[in-house]
Amino acid sequence: MSNCRTDKIVFKLFDKVPSDLPPVLRSQILGWLSSSPTDIESHIRPGCIILTIYLRLVESAWQELSENMSLHLDKLLSSSTDNFWASGLVFVMVRRRLAFMLNGQIMLDRPLAPSSHHYCKILCVKPVAAPYSATINFRVEGSNLLSTSSRLICSFEGRCIFQEDTDSVAENDEYEDRAIECLSFCCSVPGPRGRGFIEVEDSGFSNGFFPFIIAEKDICFEVSELESIFESSSIEHADANDNAREQALEFLNELGWLLHRANRMSKENVTDTSVATFSMWRFRNLGVFAMEREWCAVIKMLLDFLFIGLVDVGSRSPEEVVLSENLLHAAVRRKSVNMVRFLLRYRPNKNSKGTAQTYLFRPDALGPSMITPLHIAAATSDAEDVLDVLTDDPGLIGISAWSNARDGTGFTPEDYARQRGNDAYLNLVQKKIDKHLGKGRVVLGVPSSICSVITDGVKPGDVSLEICMPMSASVPGCLLCSRKARVYPNSTSRTFLYRPAMLTVMGVAVVCVCVGILLHTFPRVYAAPTFRWELLERGPM
Repeated sequence: MSNCRTDKIVFKLFDKVPSDLPPVLRSQILGWLSSSPTDIESHIRPGCIILTIYLRLVESAWQELSENMSLHLDKLLSSSTDNFWASGLVFVMVRRRLAFMLNGQIMLDRPLAPSSHHYCKILCVKPVAAPYSATINFRVEGSNLLSTSSRLICSFEGRCIFQEDTDSVAENDEYEDRAIECLSFCCSVPGPRGRGFIEVEDSGFSNGFFPFIIAEKDICFEVSELESIFESSSIEHADANDNAREQALEFLNELGWLLHRANRMSKENVTDTSVATFSMWRFRNLGVFAMEREWCAVIKMLLDFLFIGLVDVGSRSPEEVVLSENLLHAAVRRKSVNMVRFLLRYRPNKNSKGTAQTYLFRPDALGPSMITPLHIAAATSDAEDVLDVLTDDPGLIGISAWSNARDGTGFTPEDYARQRGNDAYLNLVQKKIDKHLGKGRVVLGVPSSICSVITDGVKPGDVSLEICMPMSASVPGCLLCSRKARVYPNSTSRTFLYRPAMLTVMGVAVVCVCVGILLHTFPRVYAAPTFRWELLERGPM
């Protein structure tokens, strides 16, 4: 999704325990944790002071930090106003590099073995997303999880909520002969929505962790589909270069940062949203990932976050930003019936400021190439279900736009369907039109080679001839005719009244006769003698 990565920095302060900290210093540490940037999440664990900082940085920054750890530790010591960091033994670990400081002096800074086979590694966590409940049962799969010095740690929104030796949470012995080891534990989370981390610590030299999401049930149902990517029966399947696995982890981390930021805004009642706004570029990547998987609940949550001001939209309004993404057009192209249905019925939350409480996505909205979602559906094969949803929107805009919405060249969705011979589309929409307007229509497929061509890159098909006729059961009577019928009850007298065409013809005939008489002279009559047989002459012919 990006070249940024979520990773962690671990500080272990030996010879110091939280109970021995001065109240002022403890409040300073907790204050720093609570006011840290929104892409930082930290927690303090019991025992010696173990400060785990989850941080999102670009890959180049992580490399620079790990390769020049001594330089950054010197900056930390020089910027400290007290001897907190300069006293005692401090252990620092960034990725596969560790350092030790003793009384303000850097004693060791070296990388770990690059390909050590005994480091523990978490391959999969189930559930990767869980709805909020009193207790949640987690199952952790990985390699080298079981050892006498390993501990399983679970943190949620900056709080350590579970910590136990891995031996005490290991599953049955049926897995001890396999490369994959499994741990099971249950714990409760302190909030209904957020992101947590599960990590296994092995003598401080393992830096592996795995994120999980706590959210609403429908969101968790969709995000849990990622578990199939993480599931593995061997270490080879969990290759770090696996692109699908990396994308899924990046999505979980980015969604976690967004939830973390939303929690901060709600807890602190932030009025200046610019302090906690989420990058629009990162937000768009989350939306693309969810759209590709047709996650309607996740898209709804993202849109709600956008309209409450959680995302940095610049000078534009949230509505302008959403419509510029052409989500409905993309859903129609993917033939995602559920996503199309959801988008057509989505309205911003009532608490959203500056947004009209109307349906945001319309089937007649112009998008790329000056075409509407209806045009795309009409030109797409096997998209009858999508067209059915588009013409069933709450405002019945799709039915009206079927024969009225025009693309950049003046063609309507109905023209698109007719050009491609999609009679099923024509019949589908016409039935809906008849249902609402009370008219019937018969569509006959007539092949033709003289039809106009729609120049949108798609080959036109056969055209159709439409013959329309009203299908009403009865025609309302004419009030004037009813009155005449009462005045002239006799059928003969009503004949000419009820036949206006005959009256017209007779009138024209009378006029023609009169004109003919006036314009012609008197006729000449030629008389001939009466014929008789005996007056015929005889002889050869």
